[in-house]
Amino acid sequence: MAPVLKVADIFRRHGEAFRQARAAHLGRVERRVMCAIAACRTAVLGGHVEQCDDCGATRIAYNSCRNRHCPKCQGAARAQWLAERHAELLPVRYFHVVFTMPASAGEIAFQNKAVVYAILFRCAAETLATIAADPKHLGAQLGVTVVLHTWGQNLQHHPHIHCVVPGGGPSLAGTGWVACRPGFFLPVSPLPTVGALAHLADPAAFARSLDQLRRTDWVVYAKPPFGGPEQVLAYLGRYTHRVAIANSRLISLADGKVSFSWKDYRQNRKAKVMTLDADEFMRRFLLHTLPDGFRHPPLWLPRQWRTQR
Repeated sequence: MAPVLKVADIFRRHGEAFRQARAAHLGRVERRVMCAIAACRTAVLGGHVEQCDDCGATRIAYNSCRNRHCPKCQGAARAQWLAERHAELLPVRYFHVVFTMPASAGEIAFQNKAVVYAILFRCAAETLATIAADPKHLGAQLGVTVVLHTWGQNLQHHPHIHCVVPGGGPSLAGTGWVACRPGFFLPVSPLPTVGALAHLADPAAFARSLDQLRRTDWVVYAKPPFGGPEQVLAYLGRYTHRVAIANSRLISLADGKVSFSWKDYRQNRKAKVMTLDADEFMRRFLLHTLPDGFRHPPLWLPRQWRTQR
């Protein structure tokens, strides 16, 4: 059986040429990610000897890089995250809500990841909580699990937020649970309105761009989670501790080109194969690196929650 292709193989074979070609534009975070993934589970990071208690057979186990962007690492952390989220699930119906930034806002986000991604988290949580608190819609406090994705199936920059939301919450007066109507969570229509780059270096041009963005609707998608909240959490869990693409989607690396599988959602999730130059594949992969130490900020909560906790 042919060996399984890994993102690390692409970085090892073509990473040095990529670094040299993009020396003036490649950031410290991207360089560190490339080095970590290439060294993961190799002698570069050291290792230890494992021995079978029954037969005495031994093998060398090399250390993992533990980089949050590595497709091979973070399995234990991901399992712990899933267990903690499962423990928080309530015996109620859940909904899956996705907020997608307009493309023009995504361009600004790419150059200001820490700031704009934090805003994206806050806007999604505040929007859901604000509309849920409106007596015309639900009249309840709302909890939400929020996960950031920055990529689409073709690895292009596509920042969006996934929310797993219970279909109800404690009443604003704290007198009991308020459930949403069967099969209906919140109206989608008000949700979007609550939320080449060189020319943006000019302050006036940047201000005009922001003014236009304020009038641009976001794309918001909401539906009950297919198969229940456990399945949505499992889906999100695959991406909470790594980015962009799993090794299992890689098909081949030959003649300086990388082929990988993807689903075309514009054609009803049709399975396709995309082939990119190794340089372009690495560029797209590194689009999704997160700033050092980035974590989502403390999310907005209704005043009643802040005073009670």
